[in-house]
Amino acid sequence: MESLMNVAIGDTYTVKWLICDPRTEKLMQSYHIEEGSTVRVIRRCLGSVIIGMNDRRLAIGSEVAEGIKVTPSL
Repeated sequence: MESLMNVAIGDTYTVKWLICDPRTEKLMQSYHIEEGSTVRVIRRCLGSVIIGMNDRRLAIGSEVAEGIKVTPSL
């Protein structure tokens, strides 16, 4: 399991768990980013990670990305 901040760009990952404050967790759930969801890492830019899921893109700050642990999707 790796932090979302440390994984390869362009690959797809399954979220195993996330640790963040309740407000951030609620926001992540509104984008359907929760345990078991699949995300693709688009790029890193200015201390953020840009991820994609379905037809959406989301920039996540490094602090939040560190709290999201993922494994490669098969």
